[in-house]
Amino acid sequence: MSCAGAQYLSRESESLVLEGYRRWCRGVITGDQKHWQVAQKLFSSVLGHKESKLASDALMTFTQTLGLCANCPLRTSPVGCPSLCRDEVMVLGLLSGIQHDEQTTIMLCLDGLVKPARCEEALVAAETLASIMNTLGKKLMPVPSATIKAILTENNSTPTLQ
Repeated sequence: MSCAGAQYLSRESESLVLEGYRRWCRGVITGDQKHWQVAQKLFSSVLGHKESKLASDALMTFTQTLGLCANCPLRTSPVGCPSLCRDEVMVLGLLSGIQHDEQTTIMLCLDGLVKPARCEEALVAAETLASIMNTLGKKLMPVPSATIKAILTENNSTPTLQ
């Protein structure tokens, strides 16, 4: 199972989003700003100082919005983990779906992550992050809608990405 997750994480764009997401969430959970600082340094090392500010601010807004709109508390794998949990696949799928204009994937991921009444709010935050990442040359690999459907129908917290 971790092989497919490792394949996504071996790509700079996906790694940047997921490690940043994990660190922002960890900072919220622990209240320790060190996690946020590490995320910002990661973005800066990959994107440069000016561009990293745009991307890390968009990631922070996206993560905060998801936290407010989520169906249940968001889950993450530990920082550095080669596997992806269900919510991380949904986050990747949502951002990738926006970048690749895959409406089915976008809707499935929103359904899997957020309350129906909060979909628009979460989508706007996701579109901002996906657009900034795309503009900075960090396009994510497509996450097939069939994979998202399979994940949503199983009760497995560590799904397979194919």
